[in-house]
Amino acid sequence: MSITALMWVVLYAASIVLAFSNPLFASLGYLLEYYMRPDLKWWGDELPVLRYNLIVSLTLGLTFLMRRAALREMVPVPNRTLPFLYALAGIMVLGTATVAVDTAISWHWTVQWFKIAIIFPLLVIGVVRSRRDVNLFILVHILGAFWWGWESYIDPSREAGRLKSVGSGDSADDNGAAAHLVTVIPLAVTYVLVEKDWRFRLPALIAVPFIVNTIILCNSRGSTVGMGVALLAALVLVKRGKRLNLALAGAAMVAVVVLMADEQFIERQQTTANYEEDNSATERLQTWKGAANLIKDHPLGTGGRGFHLLSPKYIPEIVAAHGGDRRAPHNTWVMVLCEWGLAGFICYLGIYLSALWTLEKVKRRVSALDQSFYYWRAFAMQLGLIAFLTASTFTDRLYAEAGYWLVGLSFALYRVQLTDAVEAGEPVTIAETPRVGAVSQPHTATAH
Repeated sequence: MSITALMWVVLYAASIVLAFSNPLFASLGYLLEYYMRPDLKWWGDELPVLRYNLIVSLTLGLTFLMRRAALREMVPVPNRTLPFLYALAGIMVLGTATVAVDTAISWHWTVQWFKIAIIFPLLVIGVVRSRRDVNLFILVHILGAFWWGWESYIDPSREAGRLKSVGSGDSADDNGAAAHLVTVIPLAVTYVLVEKDWRFRLPALIAVPFIVNTIILCNSRGSTVGMGVALLAALVLVKRGKRLNLALAGAAMVAVVVLMADEQFIERQQTTANYEEDNSATERLQTWKGAANLIKDHPLGTGGRGFHLLSPKYIPEIVAAHGGDRRAPHNTWVMVLCEWGLAGFICYLGIYLSALWTLEKVKRRVSALDQSFYYWRAFAMQLGLIAFLTASTFTDRLYAEAGYWLVGLSFALYRVQLTDAVEAGEPVTIAETPRVGAVSQPHTATAH
């Protein structure tokens, strides 16, 4: 057995065993399996053919139920994202039953969405209950991205100027992998700049250049735009007194990208402004026009993968140009509208806006506690979500995991912050924890 396969087996088995003492470890095992999925790796042939993702997911759910009473008790906190998640779930079920072009296909993708958007993120909220838990989850997220970066460094094979053999089940292509990695960059850079604990800062420092190099090799224009938008958003979202330092850090980051970029990356990124001369870009514009016609004809949606199934009707020239293969919309917002209609689009947008607002509340909360921990992690998650949503405009990320991880982690961070405040005897309002007290003005409460 190769060293890589042996290492994976040891870490995976450890996450399963340790989960019975703390289910957080199963969530870390889930990230391990995602970033190092055996059936997508050469060394995976050395392992038994098992559903490793399902095994660790079931372990996470089981150990959470078994150990829930023994975990740290958290204050009740309203989760404003849940109504949007549940509403979109209902729309998917109803749409599959009534308007889906293909019920079986639509149901398959609805189930997939349930797994990645509801089940795992809610379990993340359940098991992430302290600052240490937040740090460990983010650290493994960064290390997983580093592993992709290491593989890309030792085997940077490309096809048509784009990196091959990168990503996981929902991101097994250059655009998908790059859109995933832009959620990690703000977290890793934040750890490098503000984290005092070397056990978290050093791995992030090592990981950053490898992650950046992978994004460059992926050569995804959408993800580059996503990082640019996130950088501009950072100057708006950061607190006063930090903008100059952040601008300098951003300039340094841009310089690093420019220094690491190769000729293929620079040439492709230049076509972003000259899209009329790029066949891929003009094809996407035609695809979006076809999607607009589909939405007019099917305002309630067409069910899971509806655009793909109807692409021969709405973009026949593009389908013919690709040998008759059905085509994707290459735009998450368009995809949501085509599959689940305007109601589904509103819910999808609500999921992310509510998460961004939750993070803003974390940043704005005044506390005698060490606010830098909460502030900078919330800030980094905001930038990760903004970069991801921007990149999603140029690829299909409705059924991708990274965004939902951050949505779940956003609320987990908020709940940890308020629980820490309550345990420290700080004032907490009814709006923040409606079941902690019985008056509407701020009051002191203890965790119960």
